[in-house]
Amino acid sequence: MTTLRFALALPRLRSGASARLQTMPSLKDLCGDIPRLWTARDTRVADLSSAGCVIGTLFSRDTAHRVSQLPEVGARSAKCLAAKLAANFWGAYIAILPDQDRSDLAVLPDPSGLVPIYRLVTTTHVVLTSDPKLFEQACGKRMSISWDSLARFSMCSELRARQTCLVGVDELRPGALTYPAACDSEEFPIWRAQQFLPGRLSLSYDEARSHLREMAIRVMGAWVDELGPVAVAVSGGVDSSLVCAALARAQKPFSCVTLATADRSGDERDYARLLAEHLGAEYAERIYDPARFDPQISASAGLPRPSRRSFLSTIDALLADAAGDLGAQIVFDGNAGDNLFCFLHSAAPVVDHLRVEGPGRGAVATILDMCRVTGCDLPAMVKATLKRLVRRPCGEWPCDRRLLADHLASDEPLDPVTPWVDIDVGRHGGKHDHLALIMRAQHHVHGLGIGPERFSPLMSQPLLELCLSIPTWLWAKGGRNRALARDAFAADLPPSLLARTSKSGPDSFIRLAFHHHRSALRELLLDGLIARNGLLDRASVEAAFELDTSLDGSTIYRLLDLAEAETWTRSWQ
Repeated sequence: MTTLRFALALPRLRSGASARLQTMPSLKDLCGDIPRLWTARDTRVADLSSAGCVIGTLFSRDTAHRVSQLPEVGARSAKCLAAKLAANFWGAYIAILPDQDRSDLAVLPDPSGLVPIYRLVTTTHVVLTSDPKLFEQACGKRMSISWDSLARFSMCSELRARQTCLVGVDELRPGALTYPAACDSEEFPIWRAQQFLPGRLSLSYDEARSHLREMAIRVMGAWVDELGPVAVAVSGGVDSSLVCAALARAQKPFSCVTLATADRSGDERDYARLLAEHLGAEYAERIYDPARFDPQISASAGLPRPSRRSFLSTIDALLADAAGDLGAQIVFDGNAGDNLFCFLHSAAPVVDHLRVEGPGRGAVATILDMCRVTGCDLPAMVKATLKRLVRRPCGEWPCDRRLLADHLASDEPLDPVTPWVDIDVGRHGGKHDHLALIMRAQHHVHGLGIGPERFSPLMSQPLLELCLSIPTWLWAKGGRNRALARDAFAADLPPSLLARTSKSGPDSFIRLAFHHHRSALRELLLDGLIARNGLLDRASVEAAFELDTSLDGSTIYRLLDLAEAETWTRSWQ
């Protein structure tokens, strides 16, 4: 697998482009009197000649081939350079662009968010990196926990905010050009989600299906060529099956791995085997073992937030073990598929269809489609449609205060990494819901930065742009969620897989793991750092540990999330 680790130090007291960017062999002395860059040995760097460099993986939009060197682009402005990159290339990268007009240095994180870029501002330097652990080596500054930020994160853990839970560390916006060393750290959106939303004329169903198929094949093929032998984590569900079908159609070798619970509640092995056999792929399986879950290990270690679920460390180990047996270097997953493929459970597609095309057969068909998708009856869907027509749903992000101390403030607004909550979507109001779905997936996407040997290719820029351009009602055609994703590869997948509208998960494993480690988890939380720093309502936490684990699943997940926050804080001590 190609990793992406770098650190860039920019002096705050002099312009970035007035001196040549110096490449350093180590992190020692990175913070000097000129801009200095360190990259890990296996990190790719594409030379832009006098226009800077691109760290990471860059593909041509025309050919989907990796680009290692770009021709002279002849633009003095970093904005022009960034616009050319976003329009003509895609991948997982950060571009470092000298701006001759401003005599300054600008950076552009790629629009997909597959390489999160973190920033630390010191008294003398601005330091950027893909790995927060490098801040201490580069600056000599030990990272510390921002308890206020951790409290806000615990209330809104599904929202990826710019502010992290480490003191002084924030995240740059994907697709936005930033001048980090400028006094006001100016920022200019280069890639905007609203550029790709449907307008007056939108794709037909057949056009959208064909485009999705073609784009998925190109994207999956490009990533396999770049990242090496791949195993796909499959469940027989729509999203991972699409990844496999696209790889097969691209004629790229891959294998399949699935994880299953010991009981039938989370056992998808029959479907996973069917998929692998149908596509001619090697296959391996592993069983969740609650005893392997270690409550003292943080799945988010090294990240600037406790954003991964605690049980994922066990899943990471099982997938890595199976992938190793199959000779794979990396595991692809279908993460963010529900979100990208617009799995809405509301009247939004009906209202969109009415507002765009007016009342008619199309809107009636969408009403019936959404009745099937949601399982509600016709009167209930009509009522929900009328309600949404006269009143736009509230755009506020939900706040979860369960088990947290009463005194913690929850009214301070968070600044999302992707500012999509209030953008203009025209008559396609359901695109607010679609964008919110994608925002909720951002903590669960695996990119090329730090973390396990996992990758979520569905969030690649070309697929993101295409899916945003498709009207919401097309995704529910025929009363099937993610209908376009199903039909795009209908000729390549077993009908029994395409007909599935839901699948099971590791819930029984998680309940058993919680039950097995209940005492250790209780001690971890009540005697831990987050309790000592006033984040927990101790009485509520104590009461929660007395609940019947067979009945109250949501409380179990909440306790495990708080336990992850605790082990994450300890990992930074």
